Amino acid sequence: MSSKSVIQSNETFSPKVTIRVVFLALLLDILAFTIILPLFPRLLQEYQIREQGDESTLLSWFLRQIHLFRNTIGGGGTNPKWDLVLLGGALGSLYSFLQFVASPFIGAISDRYGRRNTLLVTMIGNILSTLLWLFAKSFGWFVLARIVGGLSEGNVQLSIAIMSDITTQKTRSEGLALVGIAFAISFTIGPALGAFFASKDLAKLFPQFVEWGLNPYSMPAFVALILLSVETFYLYTSLPETAYISHEKSSQQEEKFITKNQLQNTLSISTRKSNLKILNWIHFLYLFFFSGMEFTLTFLTFDLFDFTNMQNGKLLGYIGILSALIQGSYRREAYNVGEKLLVVLGIVSCSIALAVIAFLTGLSNGITWLYVGATFLAFTSATVVNCLTSIASMQCDDERQLENENSEGSNNVAQNNNIIPKGQALGTFRSFGQLGRASGPIAACGLYWMAGSKICYASGSLAMLIIFIIVNFKVPSVQKKLKSE
Repeated sequence: MSSKSVIQSNETFSPKVTIRVVFLALLLDILAFTIILPLFPRLLQEYQIREQGDESTLLSWFLRQIHLFRNTIGGGGTNPKWDLVLLGGALGSLYSFLQFVASPFIGAISDRYGRRNTLLVTMIGNILSTLLWLFAKSFGWFVLARIVGGLSEGNVQLSIAIMSDITTQKTRSEGLALVGIAFAISFTIGPALGAFFASKDLAKLFPQFVEWGLNPYSMPAFVALILLSVETFYLYTSLPETAYISHEKSSQQEEKFITKNQLQNTLSISTRKSNLKILNWIHFLYLFFFSGMEFTLTFLTFDLFDFTNMQNGKLLGYIGILSALIQGSYRREAYNVGEKLLVVLGIVSCSIALAVIAFLTGLSNGITWLYVGATFLAFTSATVVNCLTSIASMQCDDERQLENENSEGSNNVAQNNNIIPKGQALGTFRSFGQLGRASGPIAACGLYWMAGSKICYASGSLAMLIIFIIVNFKVPSVQKKLKSE
C-alpha cells in the first residue's frame, strides 16, 4: 500500500469504531458457530438412525472401524452412546486440524493483502460450509460441510490481529478481552438458539425441498446462514483496513499505539522469538487437554443424565454468561494484575473443575455438582487463551514497521529475521492452539470410550496441574518487564 493511501486511511480511521465493528462481527460469527454445539450427540444419533442398515455410507464405515478397534483392543465398553462420543471426537478433531493447517496461511496472507480482504474471503467459505450443512441429507455431506468450515474459519485469528493492530501493549488485554466477551455471549445465546430451532423441522415447512437434502436439523443451519450473511455484509460496509495503519499518526490522534522502537528497547528480537516458541507450545498443551474435556462435556451429560438439546444449551449458556461477567470485570485491569497470573489462576481453576466433574457418576445431586464444575470452567474460559494471546501479541512488530523495512530495500522482511510480522506470528500461535484442539477431542473421547468419564476427567485434572507448573516457570511476564523499564 502506498504512503498516500495510508495517510488517507488514517484521516478517517477510528480505533474505537473499528473495535466496535470487530466485536459485533465476531459476535455474529461465533453465534453461528455455537448453534451446532448442543446438537452434536442427537444430530449424530439422527444420522445413525436414518442410515441404519445401509453399509455403503460413510457413517457405516466409521462405525465399523470403531467396532473393529474395540474388538482389537478388547475395550470400549458396550454402551452404544459411547460410539457416538468417539465419532463426535473424530469430527471435532478433524475441524480443528483443518484450522491448524489453514491458520498460518491465513495470517501470512493478511500481512500481505490486508486483514479486511482476507477476512471477507474466509467468510465466503463459512457461508458455503453452512449451505452444505443446510442440505446435508447424509452424514457424508455433513462431514464435507465441516471440512469446508475448518479450512475457511479465519474470523477469530483475524479479529485478534486487528485488535493487536490498533491497541497498545497496555490496552492489548482490554481489547482482546472483548474477543473473549464475544465468545462468552455467543456461547450463552448460540447453544440455546441451536436447541430451540432444532425443534423446528424446516423439512416439514418446505416439503418441496426435502429432495434437495433438507433434514430435521436444517433449521439451525438456516439460522446460522442468516447470521453469517449479515456478518459478511456488515464487514464489507463497515470494516476498514488496519494492517497498514500509520501508527505514528494514529498515536497522535488517539494515543492508542506503541512504536516498534519502544518494544525493541524492552525485549530483543531473539528474546521475543524465544518467547513465542514457548507460548506456542504452551498454547498447544493447554488446548489439547482443555478442548478435549470441553468437547466431551455435552456427550457426558447425554451419557450420564440423558440431557436434551435444551438442557445442554442451558449448561453452555450458564458457562457463557459467567465467563462474560468475569471478562467484563477484569479486562481493564489485566495489564496491571498481570496476564501471566490470570493464566495460572485459570489453569488451576480448570484442574478443580475437571476433578469435580470426574466424580459425578453415582452422585444423587450430580447435576448440582456438574454446575459447580461448570463455574470453575467459566473462569478458565474467561482468562487463559485471551491472556496467552495478549502475551504473544506483545512479541510482534506492527505492520507500519514492515513498510519501513521494505522501503529500506529489504526483499523479504519475514526471512531477514529483523522483525516479527504480527499476522503471521499470531497465525502460527493460533495454529499451535488448533493443533491442540484437533488432537484433544479425539484423544479425550477415545479415553472416555475406553475407560469412562471418571478416568477421562481425572486424567485431565492431573494434566492441568502439570501445565500449571510449566506455565509458572516458562511463560514470560512481559508486562512486568515493561513496568520495570
